[in-house]
Amino acid sequence: MGGMRPSGVAEPSDPPDAIVVRGRDPALLAAAVRRLLPPAPLPGAAVVLVRLSPPTPASSTVVHVVVDALVEAGCEVTVAGLLASRDRDRGHRDVGALAHAAGLTGRTARGRSYAVIDLAEDLVPSLAPATSALAGQPVSTAWLTAGTRVVVGRAVTDLVDTYAGCLDTLLRAVPEVAGCEPADVAVEVARHLRPHLAVLDALSTSGGADGSRLPDETETDTVVVARDPVLADVTLAGLLGVDRSSSSLVERAVAAIGAPAGSVEGDLRPFGAVAHAHPLAVRAARRVARDLRLARVLSAATGGPDAGSVPADPVLAALRPVVTEAVRAATDPVGQAGLVGLLGLAATVAAGGEAWGATMDKSTVERRVVSLGFDPAAHPDDDYDGLPEQLAAVDAVIDRLPVSDDPEALRWCLVDGATVFEVRRLVPADFDAWVERVDVAEGISLMADYVGGRRVPVGDPVVADGGGDTRQRQAERNLYLPQPNYLAAWGGEPIDVCKIELVERGPDRHRLLWRTVSSPNGSAVHDDGTLTFERAGATGPDGGDGPDGGAGTMVTIRGRQLFTLPAALDAVDLPSVPELHRPLLEEAYRRFFTATFDNLEACFEGREHRIGRPPPDPSGPLLTESVRMVVDGLTARLVGDVAGSSVRSPAPDPALDQHGFRHVRGSRPGPRRAVPPDPEVAGP
Repeated sequence: MGGMRPSGVAEPSDPPDAIVVRGRDPALLAAAVRRLLPPAPLPGAAVVLVRLSPPTPASSTVVHVVVDALVEAGCEVTVAGLLASRDRDRGHRDVGALAHAAGLTGRTARGRSYAVIDLAEDLVPSLAPATSALAGQPVSTAWLTAGTRVVVGRAVTDLVDTYAGCLDTLLRAVPEVAGCEPADVAVEVARHLRPHLAVLDALSTSGGADGSRLPDETETDTVVVARDPVLADVTLAGLLGVDRSSSSLVERAVAAIGAPAGSVEGDLRPFGAVAHAHPLAVRAARRVARDLRLARVLSAATGGPDAGSVPADPVLAALRPVVTEAVRAATDPVGQAGLVGLLGLAATVAAGGEAWGATMDKSTVERRVVSLGFDPAAHPDDDYDGLPEQLAAVDAVIDRLPVSDDPEALRWCLVDGATVFEVRRLVPADFDAWVERVDVAEGISLMADYVGGRRVPVGDPVVADGGGDTRQRQAERNLYLPQPNYLAAWGGEPIDVCKIELVERGPDRHRLLWRTVSSPNGSAVHDDGTLTFERAGATGPDGGDGPDGGAGTMVTIRGRQLFTLPAALDAVDLPSVPELHRPLLEEAYRRFFTATFDNLEACFEGREHRIGRPPPDPSGPLLTESVRMVVDGLTARLVGDVAGSSVRSPAPDPALDQHGFRHVRGSRPGPRRAVPPDPEVAGP
C-alpha cells in the first residue's frame, strides 16, 4: 500500500465512530483499526468474517492488516467465511478454496498465523429473542462466542441494491433463513450478532451495473473503518455519490434500527469515477429478486465462469452470455432498455404465478418468515390493557346495525372509509373442549390466507380481580394474501400488519382483542378487532343472556378494516359506486370468513388448515438445473417413445435374427438371451 496524506490520522483521546483512510499505507490502516477496536484487553478469540465471493473478494492485504492488529492486541485470530447460495450457484463448493484463492493462506506478511473456518459448521441455536427472525435459527459457535467480531467487506456496485458493503458480507454470519428476506436477516444479525468492528475495502472499487459479479476496477485507494456496519455502508454510499437507501439492506437497517449516529473522520469527497446501474435497471432487478429462484438465476448468470468453479449446467451456460451482456450495458439510459425488457418479462411471469397461486391454487403459495417488526416494550401496559375500551367504539357501531333473521349473516357498514363488520358461527362443539384445542391467542394465525408471521407474549399473565379471569398481553405480526385475492392480479401487496393484543380468558368466554400499530409495507391503515369464543346460552358479560342456539360454542369476529388498494383500483374509487362496491365487498368478506371459520373447526378436529407450502430451500438446486433435469427426463421419455414406435413399424429391424428373435444385453455383463418377437413386427 502506497503513501497517503496524513489528514485525520492523529490519535485523539476520544476517537470517532468511523475513519476514512485514504491511500495504501498499511500503517495508517492499522492505526485506524487500533483506534476503533474495543478497549484492551480484548476478551477471548477474534473472528474476522471476510467477503470471499468470487470474482470480487476482499483484499488479502486489508484482511492481513486487521489480523495483525488483532494479534498485537492479544487475540487468537480466526478468519471465517460461509458459502451462500449465490456462491454455490456459481460453482463453488469450499470455503477454504475460496479463502486460498483470495490470498488468505493462513499467515500474514508479518508472519502472524491464523486459521480459516467455515461458519456453516459447528452450529448451535442462536440466542436471538423471540421477536427476531433469527430466534432458534442455527449460528456458528465460533461467531456466537467470539470475544471480538470483525466483518471485512468489499466496495462493489450491485444490480439489485446499487451498492454493497459490510451488511452484504454480514449476511454470511449465519446460514440463510428460508422464507426470510435478506434485508431482514441483515438487520437481525446487525442487532443480535453484530460485529465490534466493520472494515470496508475500497482500495479498488468494482463498479459498473453489477461490479459484484462483473469486475470493473477503479483504484479508489480508500478503506473505511467503523464501529458499526451500517455506518460503514452509509459512508460508502456517500463516497459513491448514491442515496444510502438505494441499498435495500441499508434502507431496512435505517428503518428498523435508526440512522447511524456518530462522527466520521477523514476525507469524505466522493470517488466520482465509479459507474453503477441505471435506476430503471435496479427497479426491474428488484422485481425479479422478489422470487428467490429467479434472483439466484440472475446472480449466477451474470458474469462467470469464475476461476476454480465447477462447470455450469447447460441451461445456465446458455443464459450467461445473454444476461451478462445485457447487464454490462445497464449503466446508461439507453443501454439499460434491453435488460429492463428481459427482467420485466421474467418478473411478469413470476407475478402471474403469484396471482394464480393467490386466486386459484393456494397450495403453491410460499410461506414467509419475518421478525416481529416493532418493539413491544415501546407500548406501555396501558396500551394493551386499554384495548377493550378502545374497541368498544367499534362494538357500539356494530350494535346499532340491524339484526338479520340469520344469526350468522354478515353485518357491516362504512365508517370514515373503513369497513366495520361482524360475522358469527355457532359450532357444535362443547365450549370447554373447544377452548382446550383452539387457543384464542393464536386466533389470527388460524384465519384464512395466513402465510406467515410472529407472535410473542409480553409479560406474564395477569389474574383479574374476582372470578378467576386472566389477561395476557401479546404482540403479533401477520402476513396474509392480498385481500380480496383477485387484487393480486392488479399488483396488490400481501397484507402485512403489526399489532398489540390482549387475550382474555374466563369460564364462559375467551376473547382476543387487537389493534394495528404499523404496516411495514403500507398495506393497511386499520386492521383492528376481536375474536370471541363464548359458551352458547351462557350469561353475557353485562349480566344479560349470552349467545343463542343451544349447546355449542359461538364464534364471533368483529373488526374495523381499511386496506390499501393497488393504484389502478384506487383510482376507480369503488365506494362511490355502491351498486358495484357493495356486492364485491360482501362476497369478499363471506369468502374470507367462511374459510376462517372452517379453519377454526379444522383446528378443533385436528385437521390441516394452513395454506401454502414451505419456502424454497436456499441450498436446493438452481432453477436452471431443475429445468435441465426436467428436459433430460422429457428427452429420455421422448427417445424411449420413438424407440418403442420404431419397434412397431413395418421397417426391417437389423436387431432381429433370421428366426425373428431380437438379442439384447442384460443389465449385467453375461451371455445374450433371446426375446420372443413382437408379433406386430415378426408376424406369425
